[in-house]
Amino acid sequence: MFTPARYIVLDDEPSELDALIDALHILGAPCIGIRFDPLGLPDPTLFAGVRILFSDLHLVQAQPAGVQHYNTLASLLDRCISEQHGPYLLVLWTSHEHERAGLTQRLEELLPAPKRPLAVLALDKTTFRNGNAWDAAGLRQAIREQVTSMPQLQALLSWERDVLAAANETLALLGDLIPDDQRRVGTYPGALDRILSLLAVAAAGATNAPNDRKGAVAAALSPLLSDRILNRPQDPHGNALWEQAVTFQPGPTLTAPQKARMNRMLHLAVPPGEAVSRNDWGAIIPLDEVRLTDPAMTARFGFTTAHLRDQEFKLKQTRRLEGQLIVLRGGANCDQAQGQAGPIPLLLGMLVPSGALSTDKKRSIAIQLCEEKFELAGYDEPVSLLIHARFVITIMSEELQHWPPATLRLREQLLSTILVHVATHAMRPGTLRF
Repeated sequence: MFTPARYIVLDDEPSELDALIDALHILGAPCIGIRFDPLGLPDPTLFAGVRILFSDLHLVQAQPAGVQHYNTLASLLDRCISEQHGPYLLVLWTSHEHERAGLTQRLEELLPAPKRPLAVLALDKTTFRNGNAWDAAGLRQAIREQVTSMPQLQALLSWERDVLAAANETLALLGDLIPDDQRRVGTYPGALDRILSLLAVAAAGATNAPNDRKGAVAAALSPLLSDRILNRPQDPHGNALWEQAVTFQPGPTLTAPQKARMNRMLHLAVPPGEAVSRNDWGAIIPLDEVRLTDPAMTARFGFTTAHLRDQEFKLKQTRRLEGQLIVLRGGANCDQAQGQAGPIPLLLGMLVPSGALSTDKKRSIAIQLCEEKFELAGYDEPVSLLIHARFVITIMSEELQHWPPATLRLREQLLSTILVHVATHAMRPGTLRF
C-alpha cells in the first residue's frame, strides 16, 4: 500500500537524525529516517526504493576510525541493497575527503557491482550546526546542491516521478467511470469492483480472468499507463534537465559484450528478477535430454538433433555440440492472455554462441537469425537466437507442464518480429514461372 521511500537518512544519533529528516521533508522529499543499531540491523525492505541515502560515517561510535567504519557501512549496504536495485547515490556526513575516498574504495572491494552506489558524495555536519541549533536553510541548500550535482541521476528520479504521476492519472481514469450517484462510502467499493471485473474479463476472458485477476486488470491498464508515461506534458525545467543529463557525447563504439548486455535488458525477461512461466507468450523452454533423444526428436520434428544442428541451424563442425535447442511459445497474444482452449504452438529454435555459427553455409530463409545478440549466464561470448519457421509443433497445456521450466521470456517487440517472420514464411506465395 505504501510506496518505498526514495530518500533515506541513516544515523545513530536520534537528535541529528530528526534534524536531517525535517530538512528533507521541507524540501518535499519522501524521506524516512532509520536509527542505526548494531544489535538490530534494519529491515532490507525499507531500502527497496532508495535512490539517495544520507548516512553518518561513524555509525558505531566505539569503533576505531577508518576501515572498521567503512566495513560497517559496506555490510549494511550488502544486506539491504538488492542485486536488482538500480542506481542510487550515497551522501556521506564527513568533512574529510580522504574518508570519502577511502569508503568509496572499500565499497568497491567488498560489494558486488550491482550493489555499489553510483557515487559517494560528502557533506560536513559541523558546517550546519551551532551547538544544538541547526542551520536548516543552509542544510537544505547543501542537500539540494548535492542531489542536483548529478543531472543524470536527477533526470532518472524525474522520470520515476513521471511514472508515479502516470499511475495516479490512470487510477483517476478508473474513478471517472464510476457514476456520481455511486461515489459514496457505502457504494464506491462495489462500483469499483464492477469496473475492475469488466476490465479483467475484457482482457482475459470470462473463464481465464478469475485465474489471474491481477494480471488480467494489469493487461487492461498497461496500455493506458504506457501512453501516459510516453506523452507527459513538456515543461522548460524538465527539458533543460534532460539536456544536461543526456548530452550525446562522442565515445568509443560499444563492444560486442556491451551490446549483448543492452540487448538482454531490452528484449529478454530473465528470472528470478522477472516472472517467467511455460505458458507465457514468448517463453523460451529448453529441450532436456529426454526430448533430445533421436526417437523423440524424429517423432516431433522429423530429424535427429545432430541433423538439425548441422543441416538446419548450420553450426561449425568444430563447435557443433555447443548451444541449446529450445522451443519458443508462440501463437496469438490474446489466446494466451485469455486462456483460449486448444493446442499451444511451439517454435523450434537455438540459443548458441555467435561464434559457433557457420559463416560458410547458407541457412534456409525459414530461419530467423535475430540480429540482436545477448549476454546470458553460462556463455563466454554473446549468444544468438535462431527460430525455425518450418519446425512448429503444438502441444496441450497439460502436457507442457511436464516440460522443463522456462528459462527466459522474449519481450513483445522482438517476439512480434519473430512471429511476423513465421507468419510471412507460412503465407509466402509459390508462383510458377518459366
